[in-house]
Amino acid sequence: MYEKLYVVPLDESCRHYAEWLGQVLSKKMGFRLQTGIVSRLPDEAYNAASNQYYAVPILAKLELLKGSEEEIILAITDEDLYIPNQNFVFSQANSVGRTAIVSMFRLKPEFYGLPEDDELHKARLLGAALHELGHLLGLRNCSNECVMRSIGNVHELDRRAEGYCPSCLLNLTLPTKVKI
Repeated sequence: MYEKLYVVPLDESCRHYAEWLGQVLSKKMGFRLQTGIVSRLPDEAYNAASNQYYAVPILAKLELLKGSEEEIILAITDEDLYIPNQNFVFSQANSVGRTAIVSMFRLKPEFYGLPEDDELHKARLLGAALHELGHLLGLRNCSNECVMRSIGNVHELDRRAEGYCPSCLLNLTLPTKVKI
């Protein structure tokens, strides 16, 4: 792939996870991990009525931080996210802007009254990140047993495949732009 990837923590509590995730994605997908972008959640994205952040303006702000088209920004937050017509989202991507965000809020087992489990938390974080990166690289939701399968709750997230199906892998490796 060799895309430039910034994994940006939007909260101090996410820094460790952002560093871990960047290393994993670099090895797993061949991204060139970049550093140097610092950001935080924009105040205007906060919805006090629901105590959540609206993902769309966050993605728009992140897009402004990019220096070139070959850069991808994946942000991580501890805050709960939503989009219109959905009470919450685990993650969201803007394929055109090549930005994505993952919320760790509902990925933590403790959110569901379970004991803390860092390995499960990291597996969920990686799955959400791979799904959104797939969108940023041109993939759509997939009906196969695949990380690109659309999910609606944490149980589906836990049962979703950990990697891309052969069809999605093929689409990831096919050239998307022809340069003459």
